[in-house]
Amino acid sequence: MEIAEELAKGQRAISVTEFFEKNRHLLGFDNKQKALLTCVKEAVDNSLDACEELGHIQEKRNEKVALPEITINVKALSDNYQLIGEKQSIGQMIVKKNEFTILYKGNSQSKQIRGGNLSMSFEDVTFNVSESNGKISVLMNGTQLRLKKNAPIFLISIMDNGPGIIESKIPDIFGRMLYGSKFQSMRQSRGQQGIGIHSAVLYSQLTTGKPATIVSKVKSSKKAKMMKVQINILKNEPEVLEEKEEDFPYESGTRIDLEIEGIYISSNKGLDEYVRRTALVNPHATIIYINPNGEKITYKRVIERLPKEPVSIKPHPEGLEMGIFMRILKNSTERTVIAVLENELSRVSRAVADQVLKSVGIDPKLKPQEIDRVQANSILKALQSLDLMRPQTDCLSPIGGEELEKSLKKEYSPEFIKSVTRKPEVYRGMPFQIEVAAAYGGEIKSDKAMLMRFANKIPLLFDSSSCALTQSFLGVDYSRYGLKVENKVPVGQLVFIIHIASVWVPYTNESKNSVASYPVITKEIKLALQELVRNLSVFLNRKHKSSLFQERINLFDKYGIELAYSLSKLTDIDEKKIKAKIENMLEKKKDEVKKNVEESLSKGDVISSKIESDASSEEE
Repeated sequence: MEIAEELAKGQRAISVTEFFEKNRHLLGFDNKQKALLTCVKEAVDNSLDACEELGHIQEKRNEKVALPEITINVKALSDNYQLIGEKQSIGQMIVKKNEFTILYKGNSQSKQIRGGNLSMSFEDVTFNVSESNGKISVLMNGTQLRLKKNAPIFLISIMDNGPGIIESKIPDIFGRMLYGSKFQSMRQSRGQQGIGIHSAVLYSQLTTGKPATIVSKVKSSKKAKMMKVQINILKNEPEVLEEKEEDFPYESGTRIDLEIEGIYISSNKGLDEYVRRTALVNPHATIIYINPNGEKITYKRVIERLPKEPVSIKPHPEGLEMGIFMRILKNSTERTVIAVLENELSRVSRAVADQVLKSVGIDPKLKPQEIDRVQANSILKALQSLDLMRPQTDCLSPIGGEELEKSLKKEYSPEFIKSVTRKPEVYRGMPFQIEVAAAYGGEIKSDKAMLMRFANKIPLLFDSSSCALTQSFLGVDYSRYGLKVENKVPVGQLVFIIHIASVWVPYTNESKNSVASYPVITKEIKLALQELVRNLSVFLNRKHKSSLFQERINLFDKYGIELAYSLSKLTDIDEKKIKAKIENMLEKKKDEVKKNVEESLSKGDVISSKIESDASSEEE
């Protein structure tokens, strides 16, 4: 037998699910802490997108708009043990009250323990479990196994009041990797790859052997449909293990329950902080969060309207690559190549399409499927050489400056709030927009500036050092604006927000925690930050001047009695009259200063010019 033939026996195609089963770190499951957060994040992203889509449709139909309401419930469920033989791990055992689940070679069984003993048989082995005085013992085919305690099992439950999912689509939406409607849509959304929620279902299946439980209700149904779904990893196909009908608290909506292995910590990279930041940049949503400690926190919406609806756009020639352009030509339903350029590309009019085709010597009436690679390349190069209009920007839905400021005011009650929104720009033909905001003072507890990164309204908590947003933030020379700086970071009670909105955020990997450093993106962030810091610098400078002026008034007040006595001696005017005049003048001035300072700070604005002029007069 040929060596090549022998090697060929081991060659086969693998499914995308099988690939991510072995490379789950690419999806954000490289440790148990990130895994818990990632599962919640993917489900919440889907819920917010669905709720907003429902609201926009209701607006178009002039119906009452149901603003998003998301419930996040995370609870510790059970203990988790690794079953270890003499030299290697044999399997896994999950203990939930009196129920024991054993995972062995990709299969799982669950049984209630009775009388302190139970037995589970797989194809080639039998596990005997016994429990006495809280101690657990496991035998495999009569051989004692060692138990190693793993991270605990959590039950994650995410529920929304969105449109729900029709019954026939539930299995594919949750059980088939790369299935969805967002990948091919050229408009801003939180999900964009068709991987997110499927990766959470896959992780649940891998770590606990339990399927995902999905409960979904559409408006026209009296009851919700419940399905237990798992993924056939080799085929990348959904398998429905159980289904029935049950009640649901909303007119329509969806709930997903996942049992996963994870670690819960409360920190600036933990689940609590993720939920807080999600509420901060989604001020139109109410988020109810029950953490693993049983604490219920409700983040009420601060605005009663939906964000702007993003509209799907067509590909722009500037960002097109040869392979994608060839596919557009081959799959087009248009009859002529000129019609493809006009109707399936952005900012290409019929006159421009005719001009381009004539310049490369191609008949405009030629069928698009008859265009070969050389001809397609010449068309694309000719299009990209033209100074076409930039892509449409109505595909974007930024948070909004007013909305950001309201959120920051509610969260921190700061002395100063300011936001800056740049005009939309383009990278690789993809429209994007940068928003930044800053808050100073109030209930901000840190004595060093804290940066919050967001992409399409999603908090980015990990991989900050490799992120363009962090690099741009550290690239600004804050000392030029009069701010104190330590290790490139401003000192003071400061919070900065940087948000990138785009139809396709250039994440550095599938876990979506870091944005790639395209020069045009970093430039836009720096320009926005510089404008923001200029405003902050003016505020801090005027605040400082007003405090100095207040100190002068206080000194005048302190030594007013001595001044009245001296003036009385010099002028022979009654000391009491002089003292009364001084006190009256000081009270009037103090009230004026106090009123202006409080009004200015409460608005998050700079100290008024009137106070500044008063301070100048006093110096004179």
